[in-house]
Amino acid sequence: MKKILALGVLLAFFTAAPLPAAAQGWVRYAQTEEGLMYFDSLRTRKMGDTAFVWDLHDMPGIATDDSGKQFRSVLYAVEYQCRAKKRRVLSMTRHTEHMGVGAAASEETVVSEWREASADSLGGELFKHICE
Repeated sequence: MKKILALGVLLAFFTAAPLPAAAQGWVRYAQTEEGLMYFDSLRTRKMGDTAFVWDLHDMPGIATDDSGKQFRSVLYAVEYQCRAKKRRVLSMTRHTEHMGVGAAASEETVVSEWREASADSLGGELFKHICE
């Protein structure tokens, strides 16, 4: 029964269309030379030891991917294993406008390998907000 419930929550989380930026609860958690980093506090889900979060990286200007497509923000769907302090990216969408708005310049749904959410990384900074 728990597996069915978890699957239902995952499907709802990842198939829901992104809301307009103004309607989301974006919370800034970091700032680097590469831009401002936010997480969506309204759509963060935690089930036991597992947490799912939308992670938005907003670029200061226009960036270009390997295929030459331009984008201004990147929206990641991220899964955390809180006890193990690990994370993995489930999908990534590059958007033509700031704050995850505009057309999708490119999308990837390949699940990455589990990585440590080390304290001195962006993943570790987000971990503090999501798991602690």
